[in-house]
Amino acid sequence: MADTNNKLGLTVDERIISYSTGSSNRVGELRQYDPIYGFIQLHDPMSNTQIEFIWDPETSTWKGTGVQSGYTADVTIEELTPLVKQDDSEVAAKVTTVSRFPS
Repeated sequence: MADTNNKLGLTVDERIISYSTGSSNRVGELRQYDPIYGFIQLHDPMSNTQIEFIWDPETSTWKGTGVQSGYTADVTIEELTPLVKQDDSEVAAKVTTVSRFPS
């Protein structure tokens, strides 16, 4: 199969995500990803269901929501880890204005 990218910029192989239901391991296709909120949505073609996962920063894992609250996703793509807020230490604490016109 050709390495074509989807709207997420992932190839066919990168869209395949394995997840655990607690009693068995299954495979789904990554459909949505939001790095700001730490949210992914998988489509399981075998059960024809959408499964939503949110990022748990305490355990650094993707955990299922709602009915699938016991599910965990095994995401191996490094770019799919949510963004972490960082403060820039080189920015001044006080804003200074600069005039465009010399006096």
